[in-house]
Amino acid sequence: MKPARARLAATPFDLLLPYQRQWVTDRARFKIWLKSRQIGGSLAAAFEIVADALETGMDWIVLSAGERQALEFMQKVHRVAGIFADAIAAETGKPFAPTLKAESVAFPNGARILALPANPATARGYSGNLLLDEFAFHRDPAAIWAAVFPIITNPLRGALKIRIISTPAGLNSKFADLWHDGANFSRHKTDIYEARDNGLDIDIDALRDNLDDPDAWEQEYECGFMESDEIYLPLELIRSAEDRAASLQWPGAVRGPLYLGIDIGRRRDLTVAWTVEALDGALWTREVLVLERTPYHEQEEILAPRIDRARHTCIDTNGIGDQIAETFQRKHPDRVTRFNVTNTSKNQIFTRLKKHLGAGTFWIPPDKTLRDDLNSVHRIVTKAGVVKFTARHTSDGHADRANAAALATEAHHVAPPPVRVLRDPILIGGRDLSRPLLRTRFRRAWAPRR
Repeated sequence: MKPARARLAATPFDLLLPYQRQWVTDRARFKIWLKSRQIGGSLAAAFEIVADALETGMDWIVLSAGERQALEFMQKVHRVAGIFADAIAAETGKPFAPTLKAESVAFPNGARILALPANPATARGYSGNLLLDEFAFHRDPAAIWAAVFPIITNPLRGALKIRIISTPAGLNSKFADLWHDGANFSRHKTDIYEARDNGLDIDIDALRDNLDDPDAWEQEYECGFMESDEIYLPLELIRSAEDRAASLQWPGAVRGPLYLGIDIGRRRDLTVAWTVEALDGALWTREVLVLERTPYHEQEEILAPRIDRARHTCIDTNGIGDQIAETFQRKHPDRVTRFNVTNTSKNQIFTRLKKHLGAGTFWIPPDKTLRDDLNSVHRIVTKAGVVKFTARHTSDGHADRANAAALATEAHHVAPPPVRVLRDPILIGGRDLSRPLLRTRFRRAWAPRR
């Protein structure tokens, strides 16, 4: 009897569920897939492009929303390439070894699969079959589409294929335009219920209860388009607020008062404590503390000295944060605010954070993880006209850093630094006239009134 792995590898497509096989076996040149989250859509896409690269020897370019997403997709390609390599070796009796790198796979027949973060310049710089992964969440999908369409339709480059897969992200997106009106596309749609009915082992009720957001559930799992969906903190805005004088790790001595925003997590989400120093009219990031899967009593021990040194702290009381927030407010009743996060209050704090970033009064250290987290916040408008702020769960959290940064601006708003009071209320030309004046020919004019 053959080993179990060899038996599975001999028939790679048997590993797929029916809706995944429908996608893989559809030979249309242009395909688009409107899909739920967590149904294995990216895995199915990886199966198709690996099989096609092995069959045709043609390259595939995968454009993902960002560098982290591109590397995560390539991990799936590595897994699938290994499955096919085992199957080929079992069939031929000879070793078959693709070359695996973090951002690419190269096969012995010369075909390559490259995964790249999406931007219009990247799209123009390569030629090959194209997969747009989670296209609705690319930073500038309209510009990317304008860049790639001439490539894939150029007869001199052959009949290149294009695959577009995504969860919906509002009707104001290029993905929505192509899904509803794109010509010559073969369309696939799989919501969470169809995936379950086709054999996906998933507890829908538990998943929906854990999300606890009917609008997000409709968009993320039922494939319903919201009225609009936009990235609230654009990458250009975030980069403009980066300065190496800001810091992720506590720098030690500071001159100005400190403000602290804390977003509490335990299992899926991170706990993030974001400390800023108010200095020269701006808020400078001095520490971004991240705790992952840390027991509550340990979180309290770690957070306590940070709250002690802050002039004011805002703690998110939504869900599991309430207990910790109550503990610290009891200890510091005048210096801790328990902040109830709702749609209205999120609009308040994220609007303030965006204004600070745009005005050059909130500075952050250059850091890719920080940048991606802030950029993950979406502002959606539901079909009923309700404005909501949301972010996707990823391996790096659920915009927990962005929430903590916004709470830090709220702490500063609640208890701004004390205004310096002059010893003499008369101020001329920026001078404190209670101090001795220089002997000048204008001294009499400057003399304080008696």
